[in-house]
Amino acid sequence: MPREIVMVFLDSNVFIIDRFFPRDQNYPVNRQFLSSLKEAQIKGALPYYTLLEICGVASFNLNEEELEKWLYLFGEIYPVEVLDPYSLTSGQKVDLGNFLSDLSRFITKKMTIGDAVFLREAEMYRASAIVTWNKKHFVGRTSIKVYTPAEFQVDQH
Repeated sequence: MPREIVMVFLDSNVFIIDRFFPRDQNYPVNRQFLSSLKEAQIKGALPYYTLLEICGVASFNLNEEELEKWLYLFGEIYPVEVLDPYSLTSGQKVDLGNFLSDLSRFITKKMTIGDAVFLREAEMYRASAIVTWNKKHFVGRTSIKVYTPAEFQVDQH
């Protein structure tokens, strides 16, 4: 029986592989996973910070018009919701000190700044799952279930 999933946080590598690496061995499964999100009515999400990371990588390969589309219309390109930083949605006053303290907690678990921000947001939004091709970056650092796109599809059937 499929596990009930409410919100799935998607790591940047899922989108980078889809757009720029069609010859990658994981491309077919990755493409199928992204297509299945809409069909399965699964709420795919990524933090705005992760969108900036994706666009930074993509800026070397996209023209200005395409890059602006990614920055401002990403949810129309992929079946995901781009989430504002959690503190802005919770009605809290943005407290840079608390934000940096949260990140430090993750970085001490041996994480890059990008992964630390991603995981902080996933935990704050209470994500049901994380989907990434780099499971080792998150497993053992969170209680959120971490899947590859292939594993997620198997778990949902």
